[in-house]
Amino acid sequence: LAMVGGRDYHTSQFNRITQAHRQPGSVFKPIVYLAALAKEREERTGRFLPISHILDEPFSWPFENKVWSPGNYNQKYYGDVTLRRALEQSLNAATARLAQSIGLEAIQTTARRLGVVSPLPLYPSMVLGSSEVTPYEVAVAFSTLANQGIRVTPKPINRIVNQERETVERRSIQAEQVMPPDVVYMVTHMMEGVIEKGTAREARRMGFHRPAAGKTGTTNDYGDAWFVGFTPDLVAVVWVGFDRREPLKLSGGQAALPIWTEFMKRATEGQPVTCFSPPP
Repeated sequence: LAMVGGRDYHTSQFNRITQAHRQPGSVFKPIVYLAALAKEREERTGRFLPISHILDEPFSWPFENKVWSPGNYNQKYYGDVTLRRALEQSLNAATARLAQSIGLEAIQTTARRLGVVSPLPLYPSMVLGSSEVTPYEVAVAFSTLANQGIRVTPKPINRIVNQERETVERRSIQAEQVMPPDVVYMVTHMMEGVIEKGTAREARRMGFHRPAAGKTGTTNDYGDAWFVGFTPDLVAVVWVGFDRREPLKLSGGQAALPIWTEFMKRATEGQPVTCFSPPP
C-alpha cells in the first residue's frame, strides 16, 4: 500500500526499500522452517513438524573444505527444543541444524518461490540471513505468507486514464499459488508465537493486541535491525540502519519492532479484528 524509501527525498533520492541490499539476519529464518514443513508434506517422515524436536547446541557444518560453526545470541543454548520454540526464540544453532537436514537447495528454492530475487549463494550462513536482500523483497516474501501461499507481484500503477476519465491502460494483478496453503498456515501459526511469547512479545506490552505473526532480525555486527509482521489483512516491514553500514548497536526487537508496533496500531485502528483462517 505504501513505501517509505528515506526520511527526506530532497536530502537523498536513494530508495532504501528497492535499492538497499542488506543482510536480513533472522528475518530469513521462517523461510527455512517453511522449506522444512514443505519437505514433510511431501515425504511424511514426521521429522519436520512444529512439534518435532531438534537439538539446540553448538555444532560444526563442514562445507567446501571449511567449517562453519553457528552460535546463538549471547551464547545461550537450550538443548532439545521443538521447531516451534526454535523459531519463537530465534535459535541460530537449532535453525542451522534444521537447514543442514533439509539441504540448502530446498531453502533457496523456497525463497525464490516466495519472491526473493537477489543472489542467494549456497553457503550455510545463508540460512541465518547472510545473503543481502532488499526490504522490498522481504515485503513480497512475507505478503506471500500472509496471502496463504499466493504470491502477488506488486505494481505501482493500477490504470492510466485520460482527461475524459477513459481508461487508456490497465495493469492486471498477477497472482500465483507458489506454496501449499496448509504448510504456509503452520509457519504463520509458529510466527504468531514469536509475538505471543518469543522475541517480539514486546509488541503486546506496547498495546498491539490483534492477531499477528512476525519475525525479528538482527545481523551479527548489529548493523541492520529488522521486523516484519502481518495481520490477516496487512503486512509491514521495518528496516533500521545506517547507509554507511555503521553498527547500530540495537537489535531488531529494540530498534524496528517499536516502529512496526506504533505504525500497526494506527494503521489498524477502527478496522474489524480478523483471525488467521486455517485452509481446508
